[in-house]
Amino acid sequence: MRATLQIRSVIAEGPGWLALALGGIMILTGCEEIMNVDFSGDSTKNLVVEGTITTDTMPQKVILSYTGDYFSITDKAMATGAEVTITDGENVFPLEELSDGEYYTDSTVFGETGKTYTLQIKLPDGREYEASDYLQACGELDSIKQSPNYNTYTSGYGYDVLLYAREPQPTGDYYLYLLYLQHELYSDTITEVSFANDEFVNGNYVSDFAVYRIREIDIDSANAVTLEMHSISKEYCAFLSALMVETVWRGSPWDGPPADLPGNVSNGATGFFRASDIKRRTREFLPLPRVN
Repeated sequence: MRATLQIRSVIAEGPGWLALALGGIMILTGCEEIMNVDFSGDSTKNLVVEGTITTDTMPQKVILSYTGDYFSITDKAMATGAEVTITDGENVFPLEELSDGEYYTDSTVFGETGKTYTLQIKLPDGREYEASDYLQACGELDSIKQSPNYNTYTSGYGYDVLLYAREPQPTGDYYLYLLYLQHELYSDTITEVSFANDEFVNGNYVSDFAVYRIREIDIDSANAVTLEMHSISKEYCAFLSALMVETVWRGSPWDGPPADLPGNVSNGATGFFRASDIKRRTREFLPLPRVN
């Protein structure tokens, strides 16, 4: 830095434009500092929770895992040997670990609308966690419809899944949509799911609402298409929005710094435990001739 300042004092005696030009070069190139950044990562393993209880009579599932090192791609570490229960304040439903980190209730367990459900977790090292969610009743889903959509400027040839339903009063309802094709989950990645609220449709009949698009290649014969509509809380909708912002909705130069997701699990854990009412409709989709 001292040598640079001496050179600039000499060239300042020359022509003004030359002094400015060379002085600017010296400012840009004259100072150099080597920074050694440690990318060894964080060895802390925080609990990650992915759990649901729905109105379907079936084994309710909770997945427990640990966070990993950002700079090291390894297999996900599952949280095994935990004590896991779900309670509605009156009844307690124990969960059994059937595979590493995957815990299930008995097949007769189901959620009831109007109740708050609490997930309780105790890890083998003694750490305890808790998460609660209110099971809101879901509006009725009348029907779904197939609509060809040949927009090559977006996601190519395909078929939109249109929803028809009455959105109930009062305002403040939130929805998650899942799509099944031939009884297999089509929206099988959390960043691909569709979710919405009733801000602009409260109390109205919703028709021709495109919830999903199925690729044309995936409807090569008669296919059973099932749309599930889940009631979700405002907090879970915010969690999904934040998750999208931190993943697929990123990439521009104006993105903010990464941030933790607003989950509902205590004691510094990541993730969400949600309670949902489910309504579903199934319809046969057929290959249709393309239209211009």
